[in-house]
Amino acid sequence: MHPTETRPDSTSTAALVAALVSSLGADHVLTGLEDRRFYSQDIGAAGAVPVCVIQPDTVEQLAGAVRIITSAGVAVVPRGGGVSYTGGYQPDRESSVVIDTGRLDRVVEINPADMYVTVECGCTWRRLWDTLRAAGLRTPFWGPLSGGRATIGGSLSQHAILWGSVRYGASPDSVLSLDVITADGTILKTGSAAVRGAKPFFRHYGPDLTGLFLGDGGALGIKARAVLKLMRQPAAVQTASFGFDTKEALCGAMAEVAREGLVSECFGMDPGLQRQRLKRASLGKDLKALSGVVTSARSLTEGIKAAAKVAIAGRRFLDDVPYSLHLGSEGRDDASVSAAMKAVRGIVDGLGGYEVENTIPKVMRGDPFVPMSSAIGPEGERWLPVHALVPLSDAAEAWTAVTELFARYAERFERYGIVVGVLTSIAGSTAFVLEPVFYWPAPRTLFYDRMLDGETTTRFKDFPPNPEGEATVFEVRSQLTKLFLERGATHLQIGRTYRYREGLQPEAWSILESVKRTVDPAGLINPGVLGLT
Repeated sequence: MHPTETRPDSTSTAALVAALVSSLGADHVLTGLEDRRFYSQDIGAAGAVPVCVIQPDTVEQLAGAVRIITSAGVAVVPRGGGVSYTGGYQPDRESSVVIDTGRLDRVVEINPADMYVTVECGCTWRRLWDTLRAAGLRTPFWGPLSGGRATIGGSLSQHAILWGSVRYGASPDSVLSLDVITADGTILKTGSAAVRGAKPFFRHYGPDLTGLFLGDGGALGIKARAVLKLMRQPAAVQTASFGFDTKEALCGAMAEVAREGLVSECFGMDPGLQRQRLKRASLGKDLKALSGVVTSARSLTEGIKAAAKVAIAGRRFLDDVPYSLHLGSEGRDDASVSAAMKAVRGIVDGLGGYEVENTIPKVMRGDPFVPMSSAIGPEGERWLPVHALVPLSDAAEAWTAVTELFARYAERFERYGIVVGVLTSIAGSTAFVLEPVFYWPAPRTLFYDRMLDGETTTRFKDFPPNPEGEATVFEVRSQLTKLFLERGATHLQIGRTYRYREGLQPEAWSILESVKRTVDPAGLINPGVLGLT
């Protein structure tokens, strides 16, 4: 419970729920305890159990519901697909209503003449991707790995990265304008859409009001619609994978590839993460992956050949590879993409790397949005990442600091069955992303039982309680956030996990607090996120 709050009064709670039912309909207001508990949890932990969960069906319903809730002095907590791990949508008080935006999933307008798409923010990246692909289009950034569940609004609130991120930046870099619901239920338009009679064709007109609501964790307003840039689907795509004997060589190659602008996505794995990822999938998953490789190719013949190479390589192609790099390059024609990949190979050769079978990026391109079973260990272990963004030149040194911290906990890791690994990636041409990952045996939570389908849960163990192991994971994660702060790192999905307020210059924090007071004077829009109240 929030330290300044008392338990919500049952009479006022009943009146609020009744008002929401009247506005939205009984089917769109969830009051059962299990529902309320589920919507208070993310991958990492649970927050306070809210009064209820609402599922508005239109933007107008959303605006009206926000007005009803905040007028009652109750906090509003927006939630997208739920696949985050930093407490970004966990209520910090019982006197809260969680807004499940999943019904707001319409692709409103595809405008190929002006190259933008308008989409409701509860839409998943997979739904948007499938819709645009049918028209030969896509957004420059086209989703995180979790895009089968992750929503547009959630990703814009968290600065999501992956598909297209090396060349086109993080998710906010593809945004032209937003419709944002403020604390009083006002629908605020940004970008050129804020101009009377104008189309949402350009982001910049005076100060960047759009950017104000991106990466805010939903603390400044609730994203209802987004207008994103469009581009034509690239005609040519090639993937490649490489091995390195040291993390320093891997970091050097990733940094130089980023500087040269040769690829659209680029990520690496250390030995610990490789072992976890390659032992997890079943034969059924392999067959599905092969199907994706075939269908994503430009022709059936090309797809069958690519799938055959994946099958022949099997699951042991990285057994003798300490560190691996996986990337994809795309362009208007084969010649330009082949030239980019030739340059990549030159960079790798110069750093002592060597080419390996490109199974991983080929399979991922074939089925780009992973199932929720990827957010759990290969046998059902709990999974929890933590990340930092550092300058390209600082990557190897930051990674060494993480390795040294892990070494200090090695005995406890072994005692409690904790396995660690590191995922790396690139955002834009300037940022190296370092993502340490924890796996540990522990009981599945309600979050996992509802996120995973029934068939999947039967394949995984449900481990006995391991409180010491869980405490160790969260202790090390806290130490990592401190280490990252000391190194001047930044973060994407800030939520309530990273030391954002602690690290921000006081002048910047003062302006952010002033903005919060302006758009949310009572502090009722996702209070506690980013350290704002």
